[in-house]
Amino acid sequence: MLRLTVCELRKLKKSNILWIIIAGAFFSAFVTFVQFVMAQNIDPQAGTFEDFYLAAIWNNFCVAFPFVITILGGMIFNQEYRSGTLKSILTIPISIQRLYFAKIFVIGILVLALSAINHVFLIIGAVLLQLQGISGFHLLKSFLQIFGIAVFIFIAVLPLIIWGFRKVNGYYPMLIVAFMYGFFGSLLIPKGFGDFYPITAGLRIMKYAVLPKGSSSMAFITVAIMIFISISIICFVPYSYEKAAQSSTKVNIKKRHS
Repeated sequence: MLRLTVCELRKLKKSNILWIIIAGAFFSAFVTFVQFVMAQNIDPQAGTFEDFYLAAIWNNFCVAFPFVITILGGMIFNQEYRSGTLKSILTIPISIQRLYFAKIFVIGILVLALSAINHVFLIIGAVLLQLQGISGFHLLKSFLQIFGIAVFIFIAVLPLIIWGFRKVNGYYPMLIVAFMYGFFGSLLIPKGFGDFYPITAGLRIMKYAVLPKGSSSMAFITVAIMIFISISIICFVPYSYEKAAQSSTKVNIKKRHS
């Protein structure tokens, strides 16, 4: 599994994934920065660093992270079709399940990178805004919350990523679902349904400050259900090797003709 994971990481050199991570991390931080600039135009003393990163987390789960993580996951899985290597991989004694788990682990590493870069942009934005409360405690707390919630968002969109791998560019329709996924979460939280919704359950587990009363146990159950769904798709939903190989071949033929 370690060799397979290292192999997947090496494949990233041929992609533009790093730029997608930077763009996604910057977008959320920039939106938050603009919101605080507008707030300071009304009240120059408005906001602290804690308010700033809490607002960024809201923007992360509402729009940026579900969409960006689904793109990253889709590209990681879809690169076998794009490069035409899936047919060769399937001839090696490596199960499709092991391939799935290796790619999932790599996406987890990218989620860590996305969170870290987003955190750096937030710190830069907070310094430019001259916000109060930038301490070692809040820097550590903000990073742990940003990364922790990003992991739970990843778990929430993982079934979409896995299902999209079943055909060439299958993650494209999933991007629309991922975008709406986060948007509806922002509507459900005020109504008290956030713990039952996969995208927002992580907010309760990571003790996000601005939440109505709820149940951490229900949030853990929601996350566990999403993990169970992902594993079930990998292990029990039939995957057609022949169809995958044929799809990969068609993609290569189109590239050669173009």
